[in-house]
Amino acid sequence: MLTQPRHIRAVSEQVRHPPGLVDAAPAVWRAWLPSWPWIVGLLAMLRALASPLALLNDPDTYMHIAAGRWMLTHAALPAAEPFSFTMAGQHWVPGEWLGEVVLAAVYAAAGWGGVIVLSAAGFGLAVGLLARFLARRLDAMPAVIAALAGAVLVLPHLLARPHVLALPLLVLWCGALFAARDDNRAPPWALLPVMLCWANLHGSFLFGIALALYLAAEAVLAAPEGTARRHAAIRWGGFILAAAALCVVNPNGPDAIVQPFRLMAMPALQSGFGEWQPADLVRFPALAAWLLGAGAVVVLGWRALPWTRLALLAALAYMALAHVRHADLLGLVGPLVIAAPAAPRLAMLLRPAAGSPVLRAAALFARPARLPALCLVIALALAAGLPSLMRPVDRTGDAVTPAAALAAARAMNLTGPVFNSEAFGGYLIFAGVPTFIDGRIELYGNAFLAGYLAAERGDAAALAGLLDRYRIGWTLVQAQAPMAAALDRLSGWRRVYADGRAVIHVRQD
Repeated sequence: MLTQPRHIRAVSEQVRHPPGLVDAAPAVWRAWLPSWPWIVGLLAMLRALASPLALLNDPDTYMHIAAGRWMLTHAALPAAEPFSFTMAGQHWVPGEWLGEVVLAAVYAAAGWGGVIVLSAAGFGLAVGLLARFLARRLDAMPAVIAALAGAVLVLPHLLARPHVLALPLLVLWCGALFAARDDNRAPPWALLPVMLCWANLHGSFLFGIALALYLAAEAVLAAPEGTARRHAAIRWGGFILAAAALCVVNPNGPDAIVQPFRLMAMPALQSGFGEWQPADLVRFPALAAWLLGAGAVVVLGWRALPWTRLALLAALAYMALAHVRHADLLGLVGPLVIAAPAAPRLAMLLRPAAGSPVLRAAALFARPARLPALCLVIALALAAGLPSLMRPVDRTGDAVTPAAALAAARAMNLTGPVFNSEAFGGYLIFAGVPTFIDGRIELYGNAFLAGYLAAERGDAAALAGLLDRYRIGWTLVQAQAPMAAALDRLSGWRRVYADGRAVIHVRQD
């Protein structure tokens, strides 16, 4: 049980709510003051909206919307692969089907502006929830700083894909489980619908199950031997069994659980895609700064931190360093790991500054927001999203939209199988062109992906083998890719189009 001693709670309360300033504020405008979680969530949403096209800078966004559009049109999940010619008719597991349907419905209703606002709102909601859970344990300023620092780690992976829609569920699930564990309570069964939705939205739900297992083990180890330990095992074990059962309440059945493991077992994926590669701290300074900050907190309060929490934080840090995409987990879950055990030490460190103007001003926003304040924040969020909804989004110039090249190919009446860069696969699916490869890497398998990556890197033999094996008639590849130059040198192929983003070659015979 990670509760604070009475004298520490008193100090923490003094830091959070210095006497005088809040109570002296005029009641008429005090009702319009939002609380920190709402402010932090709004700031995160505004940051995402400040770079709207960055949210769309991923070819998988096109693919997810096209897949969702297919499901809405047919009112079913595809029984066989409908978008590529290399895997036509093969078994495909659309594990993110719910997120794809949501994205497609929003795109149909509000275009790219709606997709941008939806993604920004998902990010803002996740960060706001994180701030809310942290504010229950930490003083206002540490909670705000930790939430904003976590948001910064998510920014490089902030893309309009189903994983962004799953971020609020990730924080809600993990925050509620940590709250139950820190208060020595049973996990709340009311949380189970979150897992049901999460399992149909994104494969990261497996992390939620793994965390529940870890906290269950922590609860059992921390309980006194005998009846208390047995009760802890029963309380957490029953909850985990129910959550695991809900994971297969999914149109994909058990395949939804197996699918993420297939991805993790693909060496070619981890060597060829940036988000699966190790983090480069020089190019990702936010991660380096976060690790230094977390290290400082651990050093200052190491005596209060249980070894189980230190081990969990170390595991999250390792995951972020091993695969840069897992920085999301470190940023949004890492603060929750150590918030409760580190709170007493942080409160003592802040005690001398309890009466400072900064902390006294922060206390104005540390109390629960009233209805007028909530309405104000929602109105500001809607106003912030209006420009994206009202202004047309021009995607003809981004790196994953070879619109001009595809128009040229159609003007030249190029038909038949096309060899395309994986980065263009999503757009081709969106435009109704069967693809050679796209972002559904688990569908293509490790051997196929390894062959494609060799061709992409300019291996002439691998490239020629693929072109002949699949009877390719024309190619649409990235202009800067080594295979574009390899095609220029390949016998029997001729370049017929090029712009700053894409190159087209045709078979001369």
